[in-house]
Amino acid sequence: MASLALAARIVVAVALIVAGVQKLRIGRSLRPQVAAFGVPAGVAPVVAVTLPLVELAAGLSLLVFVRSSVPAWVALGLLALFTGAVAANLASGRHVPCPCFGTSVTEVSPGTLARNGWLVALAVVGTGSITGAAVGAVILWTFVLALATLIALRFFS
Repeated sequence: MASLALAARIVVAVALIVAGVQKLRIGRSLRPQVAAFGVPAGVAPVVAVTLPLVELAAGLSLLVFVRSSVPAWVALGLLALFTGAVAANLASGRHVPCPCFGTSVTEVSPGTLARNGWLVALAVVGTGSITGAAVGAVILWTFVLALATLIALRFFS
């Protein structure tokens, strides 16, 4: 299980880093997307600037502080918050484009919720102990989880 936990941390880290970089790449166009997603207009500019940085920091901390479960708990909280925002939009009947991985024309859907649920599940697994993780098993699990994540991102987007 230690190898699986470490592999989950790696995959979540990459997902958060990619999401943060994609948001930084679109720059100012993130602001209206964040507002459309339901963030109040007064704080949308601040969220649009800080969100990519928070994602990058969470992702990098998973890789830098690999022996600590704290970054995994932070990532779990962040992903749970994102999933809650998607669920709130769906519950209110708002099918707005998801700024999940940068600019998107794809509206939030139950598939978005499923994709986020997968990432939350990975973050939960990542909170486990990595004591005794074996390099070969970590590589294998990372490959399997990364492949499953790519499929989830593609299929549920």
